[in-house]
Amino acid sequence: MRSCCCCNVRTGTYILGALNLIACVLVLIPLCAYLVKSDISAINPIEENKKNIENVVEDLLREHNWTTNNYNQVMDSLKEWWPTVALILASLAAISATAAVMLILGVRCRIRCLMIPFLVLTMLDIISSGAGGIIIVVALFYSNIITGIVSAVVYVLIAVLSLFFWAVVLAAYKVLGSEEYEYSPAPTKAPEYYPSAPQHFDMADHTREFSPNNHRNHYPYEQRNQYH
Repeated sequence: MRSCCCCNVRTGTYILGALNLIACVLVLIPLCAYLVKSDISAINPIEENKKNIENVVEDLLREHNWTTNNYNQVMDSLKEWWPTVALILASLAAISATAAVMLILGVRCRIRCLMIPFLVLTMLDIISSGAGGIIIVVALFYSNIITGIVSAVVYVLIAVLSLFFWAVVLAAYKVLGSEEYEYSPAPTKAPEYYPSAPQHFDMADHTREFSPNNHRNHYPYEQRNQYH
């Protein structure tokens, strides 16, 4: 894969990281506001609509065959674990935001190792969301056939898009790896031999032969032959 829609995989990965970061921040703000019990309704819609959410969940549990007889117990457990669930979701959103920032820096600075956390977390998210989505789709099929079909279509579309986006990031990771291998200025192989000591050559004979005091150097070639 060399391109994502109308851009290359590096640009597509950069856009995906930015969108993921924005989504995590938008999820993290109301969760943190709920955990700290903020009085500002604009940033704490969970506390403001908590009663409405509980009523919707209670109606769904009452209408479903699996929870018709014990929906009160389920609602009590949900109310008890609601702050813990909010804390877990806020922690996951913070980790995803950190991974998104590392992905953006990795693509921008061409550092592949910074892209690994996003790839790992995204794959874990796809697996866990896929398993949970199957359970939800099956439950909706038992509740209403039309609702089950709609949820199944939405589930398949989300799964395909998630896998495609993950493949785009993986392709960008491979492209950066090939660029590092091709343009790396570092030597790939060390020299096989290094001199263990400075090399020494005896120049005494050559110096003595061509010294000015040597009378043989002052005569022509024919005269020097007379000495032999």
